[in-house]
Order: sequence, then C-alpha cells, then structure tokens
Amino acid sequence: MSESIDAVDQIEDEAPPVFEEPPKPAVSATTTLPPIKAPPPHHGNPAENPFTSPVALNPLSNPFADSEQIGGSASAAVTPVLPVIGQGNFDANTVESIRQHKLAAIKQQQNRKSDAFGLTVEELAQICSFDLRTNPTQVEQLNTQYGGVEGVAILLRSDIEKGLRLKMKDHNTIATHNQTSLHRKGSTMQKDDDRSKRQSTAAKKSDKFDESSGGGASNMQAADAAKRTEVFGLNKIPPPRSDTILEMIWGTIVEDPILKILIVGAVLVLSLGTAMCPADGWLDGVVIVVAVVLVLSVTAGNDYSKDKKFKKLLLMQSDKKVKVIRGGKKDEISSWDILVGDIVEVSTGDEIPADGIFVSGNRLIIDESPLTGETIPVKKNPDAPFLFSGCQVSEGSGRILITGVGSNSSGGQIQELLNEAQNEETVLQMKLKVVAVLIGKIGVAAGIATFLGLTVRWAIAWARDEMIVSLSCGATVQTGTVYRMTLLAQYFVIGITVVVVAVPEGLPLAVTISLAFSMFKMIKENCFVRHLDASETMGEATCICTDKTGTLTENKMTVVKMHMAGRFYHGEGSNEPDAIKYAPEMVEDRLKNLLAEAICINSDCFIKVNESNGLDMFIGSATEGALLLFARKIGVQYDEVRKMVKKVDGGIWTFSSERKRMSTLIYPRAKTPSTSGKYRLHSKGASEIILSLCTHILVSGNVVQPLDAETIANIQHTIKLWASEGLRTIGLAYRNTEQLITNIDTGTAFNSNPEHDLVWIALMGIKDPLRKEVPGAVATCQKAGLTIRMVTGDNILTACKIARECGIMYGDGLALEGPIFRAMSIEEKIAVIPKLQVLARSSPSDKHTLVSLLKEMGEVVAVTGDGTNDAPALKEADVGFAMGISGTQIARNASDIVLLDDNFVSLVCAIRWGRNVLNSIRKFLQFQLGVNLVAIVLTFVGSVTVGESPLNTVQLLWVNLIMDSLGALALASDDPDDDILEHPPHARTASLLSPHMKEYIATQLIYQLICTLGLLLGIDQIYPPPVDLNIRSMHDISGNPSVRATSMVFTTFIFLQLSNEVMARQLNGELNVFAKFFRNKLFVIILVIILVVQVVCILWGNAFFGTCDLVWQEWVICLGLALGNMVFTVLCRLISKLWPKKHRRFHTKKTSPVGDEESPPEKLDSNGTLFRRRESIVVPKVRTMSMMSASRVTPTQPTAPENVEVAGAVRRSSIVSVGKAKSRWATVQAATHLIGHMQEVKKEEFVSTGPTPEFIDTWMRFRKDTKFGMKGSRRSLQH
Repeated sequence: MSESIDAVDQIEDEAPPVFEEPPKPAVSATTTLPPIKAPPPHHGNPAENPFTSPVALNPLSNPFADSEQIGGSASAAVTPVLPVIGQGNFDANTVESIRQHKLAAIKQQQNRKSDAFGLTVEELAQICSFDLRTNPTQVEQLNTQYGGVEGVAILLRSDIEKGLRLKMKDHNTIATHNQTSLHRKGSTMQKDDDRSKRQSTAAKKSDKFDESSGGGASNMQAADAAKRTEVFGLNKIPPPRSDTILEMIWGTIVEDPILKILIVGAVLVLSLGTAMCPADGWLDGVVIVVAVVLVLSVTAGNDYSKDKKFKKLLLMQSDKKVKVIRGGKKDEISSWDILVGDIVEVSTGDEIPADGIFVSGNRLIIDESPLTGETIPVKKNPDAPFLFSGCQVSEGSGRILITGVGSNSSGGQIQELLNEAQNEETVLQMKLKVVAVLIGKIGVAAGIATFLGLTVRWAIAWARDEMIVSLSCGATVQTGTVYRMTLLAQYFVIGITVVVVAVPEGLPLAVTISLAFSMFKMIKENCFVRHLDASETMGEATCICTDKTGTLTENKMTVVKMHMAGRFYHGEGSNEPDAIKYAPEMVEDRLKNLLAEAICINSDCFIKVNESNGLDMFIGSATEGALLLFARKIGVQYDEVRKMVKKVDGGIWTFSSERKRMSTLIYPRAKTPSTSGKYRLHSKGASEIILSLCTHILVSGNVVQPLDAETIANIQHTIKLWASEGLRTIGLAYRNTEQLITNIDTGTAFNSNPEHDLVWIALMGIKDPLRKEVPGAVATCQKAGLTIRMVTGDNILTACKIARECGIMYGDGLALEGPIFRAMSIEEKIAVIPKLQVLARSSPSDKHTLVSLLKEMGEVVAVTGDGTNDAPALKEADVGFAMGISGTQIARNASDIVLLDDNFVSLVCAIRWGRNVLNSIRKFLQFQLGVNLVAIVLTFVGSVTVGESPLNTVQLLWVNLIMDSLGALALASDDPDDDILEHPPHARTASLLSPHMKEYIATQLIYQLICTLGLLLGIDQIYPPPVDLNIRSMHDISGNPSVRATSMVFTTFIFLQLSNEVMARQLNGELNVFAKFFRNKLFVIILVIILVVQVVCILWGNAFFGTCDLVWQEWVICLGLALGNMVFTVLCRLISKLWPKKHRRFHTKKTSPVGDEESPPEKLDSNGTLFRRRESIVVPKVRTMSMMSASRVTPTQPTAPENVEVAGAVRRSSIVSVGKAKSRWATVQAATHLIGHMQEVKKEEFVSTGPTPEFIDTWMRFRKDTKFGMKGSRRSLQH
C-alpha cells in the first residue's frame, strides 16, 4: 500500500499526508504543557502547603526533585513514599504540572539505572489497589508520585506505545524460567503442564540459535523476561495442594461412620481372639483390619487419580489467549506468558488477564461483578484507570499496562482462595444417590437381620452348651466363655460388613470416573468440558441451535467478488466471466486509497505468520482477515496504511450483534476522494443494513451521486443473488463531517449511532465454504433423534443456501428473519417453532427467546455461541457450547463446553460421549445391583439356615472391592458403542433402570442364589468331602457347612461376578455377550486381575481368607456354574425377544425416551387456543425478506402461508409440529422411530420422504392403543 501511494504522491508532486487535527484541551495525557511556574506563596501552616509539606520535601517523593537530588542506589531511587490517603490538595492543573516534572525526573533516573526496576511488587499492589479503586486520591497519587501511567511504564522499563522490548521467541525463555521457579518453590503445578516442557525444549533450541548468530540484544531481552518473572511472579495461580493417598484414606475413615464401626469391631475381635489364644487368635482381627485398609487404599488411589486429572483440567482452563504489544508489534500469546510491564489490548468480550492501569481506549466499560458482586458497568478512562484481573469487558476496547500478575493480582488472590477442584454434584449423581440411599436402607436392614439371626443361633447353642471348647491351640474349658464372646464379636463384624457391601459406594465413583474419562477423551476430540454435568446433559439433548460461520463452515473466508463504482471485480472461486480480476492496477489510485482506508483502518484484525506451518493466520475476525488479504492482493499493505492514517481518540464504534456494523472516525488524508471535512467516518457491516444508511454512492474518483431507487434496487438484487450463492455480503461506506462526534478526552460518544447519510463505496462478496464433514454429522444427529436449527446473523438467502447444503433445511421447514420472529406473539412463536429450521439476521435476544421457548416445550437444548451477547442464551440453554477460536472470553465463561476447533463435528462428539456417560453408569448399575442383592440375600439366608455367614468378613470386603472400585473402573471406562447415535435420547424424567435392565438383574439374582445356596446346602451331600479331623473339618463334626463348601461358594460367587461383569456391558438384551469384548483393554486387564487374585486367595491365602484348597474337580464345578450363568442369561433374553408382539409393543413403549409426564403441559391443555385459532397467526410484513420454505428457492411473502399452520400434516415435519405443540417432542420422536422399525421403513427413506398415509394411520392406532395420544389428535391430523 505504501509503495503505491508514495508513487502517486511523487507523480502529483504533492506533500505527504497531513492530518488536520483540532487543538486539544490543555490537560491531556498527550498534550505538551507550558513551563511550570514557581509554586505560589502560601501563608499559614507549612504542613498544609503541598509544595512545602513533609511529603513534598521528601527527596524520594518530591515531584520537583531532579535526578541528582534523588540519586542513591537503584532500589532507593524507586521507593516513593505515597502521600496520606484522602488529602486531595491539588487541582487538575497542579497535578498535571507535578506529573510532568515527576515524569522527567523518572526518565533521567531510569536512564541512569536501566538495569533495575523502579517499583516493587508491594508498591505496584498499593498503586493498583482493588480496595481503593474508587478513591479519587488514588489517581492523584498515581500522577504526582509516579508521573501517571507513563511514569509507571518507565519505572517498569516498558513503553506505553511499543510495550516491552521482547521478541516473541522469548516466550519460550519465560516458560523455561517459570518452570524452574515452580520447581524451586516445590509446587506440583508444572508436573501436569506438558506445554511448559515443550516450551523448555524450544527455548533451548532458540538459545543455541541466538548464540550462533551472536544475538547479544536477544540474550539481554531473554534475561529481562526471566528477571521480570523472578521479581514479579508468574501469571498463573497455583492449584490448591492435593491430599496424599494416606490423607485420603484417613479422611474416608473419619467421614464414614460405618467404617469406624467396622474397625472397632475388628479391634474387638483382635482383642478377644488374642486373649483366647495368644498364639494365633489375633489373626482374624488383623486380617479384617488389613482387608479394610486394602479396600480403602484402592478407593483412595482412584480418588487421587481423579483429583490429579481435575487439577490438570483446571490448569488448562486458566490458559487464555491475549493480545499484547511487544517491540511495537501486535501479537497473540498465552495469558500465562504475560509479564509485568506488558501492554495488553482488550476488547468487547475479553477477560482482563491481570491487574493493570488504563493507557488508552474507546468507551471501555468493565463488568467488575466477578470481584464486587455488583452488576453496574464501570467506565474506564484516565480518571478511573485501574483494571483488575477476572473482570470482563462489556463494551469498547483499550490498552492496559500490566502491574500485577498471578497471585499478586486482585483476582488472583481471590481465585487462590476459591480455586478448589470441581466438586459439583451432577444431576446423574443426585439420581444415583436416591438409588444408593434405598439400597443402603435395605442393606442396613439385612445387616441387622443377619446379626440378629446369628445371635439367636449363638444364644440357643450356648443354652444347650454345644460350644466346642477343645481347641487346637490347647485352650482349656475355662476359655469357653471368651470363645463365645469372640464368636459374638465376629457376628457383629459380619453384620456391619453386610452393610458395607450393601451400600453402593461405587455409584458416585462410577459417575466420577466416567465423567473424568469422557472429559479427557473429549479434549482429544476438541471438546473442553468446563462443567461436570455438561457431559451427561448433552446425552439427553433433543435439539441443537447452532451458528453458521465457523461452526458449519470452515471460517476460511475469501473475498471472491466485489462491486464498486458500477463495475464487478472477481477473484479465485468466482464464477463471473465478465468481471475484472483482482490486480493492483484494477482501480484508480483515489478509489484504491479510499478502499484501503475502509478496509484497513476500520478493522481490529491483524495477520500473523503461523510458526508451525509458515502460513498466514488471522488474529481477530475472520471476515476482517479476508478483507485484509483482499487488500494485499490489490497491492495494499494494511500495516503501512495504519501507520499513515490517524484515528480520532474515542472514535470507534465496535461491532455488535444488534447493530451489525462497526465504524471508525479518522482524520482524512490527501489523495482520497472528497477530502472536505475535518473528520471521516468509515463504516462496514451487513450489506442491507449499511445500504439502508446510505444516501449517496461513490461512482468514480471524486464523483458522488445521490442514491436513486433504481440504483438501490440493483444493489439489492446483487446482494440477494450473491447471498443465494452462499456468499456473505459486506457493505463499505463513509461520510465526511465537520463535527467531532466523540469526546477526545474521555473517549465517550456524543452519538451512539453516528452512521447516517453515508456514501456507499463497495459491496464485497465473501465465500466461506461448508465443512466437508458437516453434512454427515448433521445426518448423524437427525438419525439420533435430534432436531437441528441454524441461528445466524447472516443474510437469510445465504443461511438457507448453507442449511440446504448441510441437510439442516428440508421438507416444509421454515426460515425466518429475526425481526419477524421478534414481532410475533408467544402463541405464534410456539406455533411456528416446530417447523422453524433457520433463523437468519437474528440478534442474541432472538436466540435467547428461542432457547427459552424450546425448553418450555420440553426440549433439552444445546446452543452454540461466540459473542459476548450470546452469553445469556448460553446460560439459558441446558448445554452451552462456546467457540474456542472465534469466541469471546465472556461467551466461554458462560458456556458448559468449549469447542476448541469451532467445528460442528466436535459437537456431535460431545453428544456421543454424553450418551456414553449415561450408558456406562447404567452398565455399572445393573452389575452392582446384581452383586448387592445376591450378597445380601446369600449372607442372610446362609446365616439363618446354617448358623454362620457363607461369606466371612474378609471375603465380603474382597467382594466389595470387586463390586465398587474395580467394577466402576472397568465398566465406566468404555468407549461409546458404534450404534449409540442410532437411538433416541434418554428422557430426563425416565428411570435409569430400563425393562431390559430389570430383567437382567432378576435373572442374575435367581441364577446366582440357586448356585451359591445349592453349593452351601448340598455340596457335602452330593459330593462328600474326605474325613479330616483337623481344625478345618470341625464344622463337619458340629453339623455346620464345611470349609470346603464355603470355599466353593466364595470362589463360585467371584466367578459369577466375572461373568456378570462381562454381560452387564449389554444394555439392550443383545444375545452376543462377548461383543466388543477386547475393545476396552482396561476392562480385560481388570477381569484378569480379579481372576488371578481369586486363584491366589484359594491356593495360598487360606489363612487370610478362611478357605481351604480345592481339587481340580471343584474348580471345574465353580467355573462351569459361572459359564452356565451366561448360557442361562442368553436363553432368558431369547425368550424375551420371542414374546408375543403385543407384549413387545407395550414393552418397547416403556423403553422409549418418554418421561413420567406423558400428558401435555397444563397451560397448553386447558384450552386449544394455540391450535384452533389458525386465523390468528398473522406475521407482520417488512421490507426485507423474512420467511422461506425449504422446498422453495425464492422467498415467500410473510402472510400466514399454509406451511405455517400447525394442524396441516402429512409430512414428517408436520407430525412433529403437532406433537411438539401438544406434548413433549421426545414422546413423538419415540413413537415415530418405533413405528418406523415396525413397518421396516429404511431410516434414510424415512428421513428423505417422510411418512406415508399408512404410516400416519399406524401411528394414530398406536397412540390410541397405548393411551399415548391426546384428545383430538385424530381430528388434528385429518384437518
């Protein structure tokens, strides 16, 4: 750009561009003041004279002290003494005079001592104090003691215009030093920070490069960065200290009263056993204690691993991208790499990354509610210059000098207190807690009953004097009482153990493991989960409201067409044969210069080279980036233009979703059209909106003509034509003015909407191709029972074009514009929403309204958003998705999940993993309930019938370990099934236990009890053991079951749980129980571990587990019964599938995603106004096109067309409309899905053609037979 403009200047012999700036007020941060006069005479108390007060006379704080007076060491020279808060003795002129002299003294001092920082961490915290932010004397002290923000920058060896003198590769050195500092402090934060390790390696390489190239200056810059980090700290908040495994074990014991009772019982058994038989009587008690500790250790290990993963997620979440000025160049870096002294740029939607002082800005308004709790916006300007980390930019833009980072910032200090790991309880956990409490009550009852049953038999035996007192250890008859007490203590411990086994402590653990597992898997697929419950909620989603740009499209925008001064121009990708191709000489210089201003100045975007691939990348809006690349193609360099053109302070009106445009006020330069006027306003935005604000058009050079109706019609026709081709159309315009429309001093606007009487410059057509993988992802979502709606701010024709390409718009679906949707009544919106597929030219309020109404209609809604104004809709949605690349920080903070690549396919990934979380929990639930019920019944029945528990305390604790910790780890870590998106979503109000699951649990209960009780009561009769009158066979003499029988029961029970765990992975009654068996390696490993440990327990752990060796025939019996479990279960499933059709239809209905509420909401059922008053649906008319049908290419007039009627339904979308307006969408979805399978209709055909009349009749009969429908449904369908 500079070369082309300079060439024109030389040809025309004109002077370089001159800015015609108006005179500025006397008091300004950038104004040169007259020489300071001598202080005025003061009569009275010397202490009241600001120029002779002790504060002023202090050589360290005297604003008039020169560098010689200040002198001293570097540290002494930079320790100013602040005046007493609240004096406020100086007027504005005096403060400015003092500031200028102080600034001069600081410059001289820092030039002499350039190797030291002029301020300490404590002094910076006192300057930028959050508690004193509203105190007016703080600003006075900033100016009088430190020379204002410029003086603070000098003291920090920075520059308010160029920032720190660091090269971008010095980020690596910073990260290396950060890592060293953290290890020196003993912090564990960097152990999980792989990013720092990679940067450390890169830093070493860059250092070698600097040495080889003799870069002494670069080494000095790297040393400066490292010193800043050492002196002022890192911009990271260390996570809270994690508990060790031992601390977790102790915490579990302290918090769980049942475990306390169990340990007390174990100690009692230990004491009585030792007293009865000192030689080995202690063994039973020690074994119980060791078993308890082992179970707690495994559980604590799982918790420790989970806690470590969440700490890593927390650290990842704190990393954000920020824009900085370093070495006079703009760049984007990680917020972790911010240093004290950096100049940071913020704009609408950003989060303040660290404490700082306002340097410059345009109507910068900050939301300080994260720190104050008050939602009142706070304007930031030279009179209120202090900004604090964690606050958010509500409006405007600005530059900040960073003064406090990390734990030394205000937000960091608060966050350090609150930065605990995520302990939020999800909806699924609350549901499972209800199940756990119910089972826990049953377990307590079973434990009490077991203890009472054993106690009764113990009392009867004592009364009959049937105790065996002749023991192998040589105890005499006098020890019989102690022995009886020991037995009673053991019975008590068994009763407590039954309670421990019965309480399903593994349910919350399974949820946590599944969520943590899915969260880290989702990160690999570009979904960052911010809230735990978002994963499981996404599995219940029935509707998605998605953006277009960047989500459905590639966000790789290219200007392919331009219309300017009555001529068409084209670039690559255009199909205009008669258009002129882009070239530097394609337009005359004056038009090119004006076009360069309109594109390069009225923009916040800049281009950066991607270090990984060497390609250009946009930092900022992709639309603006495309325009900058277009400028480069016509010979314009945007950075050179920005150096030559002067912006008016405060003259920026940023883009917003409501205004759909942005404007910048500049001082016009020479050799551009119509240089009359002191100021020029450049505007760009949505083409039809910019056109509506124009009254003239630039036709060539300096020729400007009024816009007539024919010209407007031609431009509108071009806009519609390009939009129908899927192009985004941007309008450029300007106007010259004599009136200053902003306040230069405060950066506030005299006119919040200055765009009027504009001159039309050009129409730009930008192509943003559809992502290749999106159509397949959309089809997958529709197959999964989800409705997708596009909500975009783009032109309705462009939106419909993209929606049709990706499959969102089909059948008789509707496309509306935001103004039309906004003008409808609530009843009309509810009537239209079921058929609404595209909402174009929408505002954030439209999106919020749509989401609210969808939720009222029973939908579980997922929403994508990227702008600050999308935050309310993201909060309102059940699951909010923010864009990781194009999204603002406010949008990310309001979201539940961040799409790291802004890709719709990643959203589909979130649905898959969300459903997988629920499936994993249901797998574990049916497994654990089977184990629980069998263990409880077996222990109780065995205790009552044979006089002792078939499973002793240690064995029950081993079962508890298998059932809770290992079972949760095995079943909660499954990947999603391939067909997980081929079923409708699970309704929120539906039970976690489906009929298939209940059948499976009943099957396990019956079969396992038959096997275990049969072995317990009949194995000695069927397969008598050899006679052995040692201690192990005393039970044979007493009539109780032999140790061999209990050992076989124990082994068989464990083997049965292995087969149970394998089959529990099938939720829908599949016959192939080994399907996808080896896909989950962790599952296989845990099964092998359990099997090996059980064999070891029997072969070498007899003393520990109270068992005996088994011969090979007994092993075969145990293993055969476990395999028989699989055969029995498959036969039961086969019988269920062969059940009569009528039963299966009723059965299927119950498994469909239908909640408890099968009737329409009360407010919709009381009267039929919404469905009978067809004539009341009146859609207002507007000038622009507002409504389209998916089956039409041309727009339709919004006059209540037939396709808006709710009741007229032959196609699938119409059936959906009836159901959605009358009842929950999930109900109708389930019905249509199921009947589609009944009639063997192919899913692809069903989606494309819709249901046939025979299908509708079948559906109506289904509704009637199953009491599924509502009154009048037949009349509605036949309307």
